[in-house]
Amino acid sequence: MTAMFWPVVIFMAISLAIGLYTYTQVRGSSERYTVCGKSMPFLVVGTALLAQAVDGNATLGNVSLVWSSNVWGGLLIPLGLAASLLIVGKYLAAPLNEMDLLTLPEFFFRRYGKRTELLVSLITLVCFTVLIAGNLSAVAWILSVVSGLSYTQSLLIGTVVILAYTMAGGLYSAIWTDFFQIHVALIGFVAAAAWLLLTYGTAPLDSALASGKLDLSALTQLSAGALPNWAAFISLALGNAMALDFMERVFSAKSGKTARNACYYAAGLTLLVGGCATLMGLYSVSLVPKIEDPRMVLPTLSSGILPYWVGVMVFIGVLGASMSTANGAMLVMSVVAARNLFERYRETPVNDSLMLSLSRLMAIPTALLASILAWLKPEPGILLIIAFDIVFAGCVVPLFYGVHSRRATPEAAVAAILTGTSARLLAHFLTPAQFTGLDTLLPPLFSWFAFFIAMKFGRVAELPAPAAAHGD
Repeated sequence: MTAMFWPVVIFMAISLAIGLYTYTQVRGSSERYTVCGKSMPFLVVGTALLAQAVDGNATLGNVSLVWSSNVWGGLLIPLGLAASLLIVGKYLAAPLNEMDLLTLPEFFFRRYGKRTELLVSLITLVCFTVLIAGNLSAVAWILSVVSGLSYTQSLLIGTVVILAYTMAGGLYSAIWTDFFQIHVALIGFVAAAAWLLLTYGTAPLDSALASGKLDLSALTQLSAGALPNWAAFISLALGNAMALDFMERVFSAKSGKTARNACYYAAGLTLLVGGCATLMGLYSVSLVPKIEDPRMVLPTLSSGILPYWVGVMVFIGVLGASMSTANGAMLVMSVVAARNLFERYRETPVNDSLMLSLSRLMAIPTALLASILAWLKPEPGILLIIAFDIVFAGCVVPLFYGVHSRRATPEAAVAAILTGTSARLLAHFLTPAQFTGLDTLLPPLFSWFAFFIAMKFGRVAELPAPAAAHGD
């Protein structure tokens, strides 16, 4: 047990209490459970989007990568996430919000039909199971570090807490706990970066830069890893347009303008938190020079270098960031399973009360599958990359074309999804190590080509583009 133990316990208890209280806000409505009755104001939506963007990768992973490799390995994570929010805000947030959607696969149903919705639902469910597993793994690891409990025990505790408040309040629980959790992280990381600058000056930064941490070859030379670095950035920037948890928050905004501006707000704060984490990674090169496990850099800095309460806020901020992402993904997966799979293929209609019950119950197998994966593979990093790349490769092209072009057809969407997904899976096994990054960048191009050919030579879609009012 460490000095961080009781603050972490109190933080998790408050998160659980807030989440359970939001049960009262659902009021027996599946729409309120899923998108908060489409009533959320700008600040709430922006904060919730920030909480989904700032996860364990953007904080703990950012610091670790800067310390172990170079500044670009860490900084490109928040840069990619911020770019994604800007792209979603500019091109997708308003038109999708104005469609009154409840899930992102529902857009594919309305625009392309039942077959495309099924493909998107299945692909995103698989990918987001891996996303949840990665964040549950981070939560369990943090709990095990501060408590002395085993990884398995910590994983069980973390999963049960997150599952309980996800089932209780749906998106209300996600947004309310996000508001609490992300502000702890925001204040903690900004305070930590400011304290390091004021206390140690620029000498540690000069030392880190002298050791090559800011070497631009990581962005310009293939031998220095430029290709995978840029591939990761582009995948985050464009692939996150298919992030189910991002889009649920966009759908919950009270207007398209609110959704768009909330994306811009979240992008700015994502850069702020991520930039502070990168700065902490640079300081850690001198202040925490010898550590076997790079994941321990931020915990060591928090507990051994920073003032106690600043370190506590940083540490539990990382915990909260992982909890909020797992919570949001767990919620949206359960809703997709209930609405886009169960209800769509049921012969008799599902009333609102049954849909609410199904949305809650579907969270149980979702959490179970993700926790099993997190237990079998405590560091599912490569699986997480592949999962997001698959969504990026197959689904992004039909999403953007579906919103902004009348010519997009169901046949083109299916061709793009199958081509991109298959190409990404094959590329994982066939791409030589020296060309790592092409396995991320090429499949979306194949997807676009398949979409274009099918659209060019297939029939024109009978369904109008949902964003027609915004211009073709």
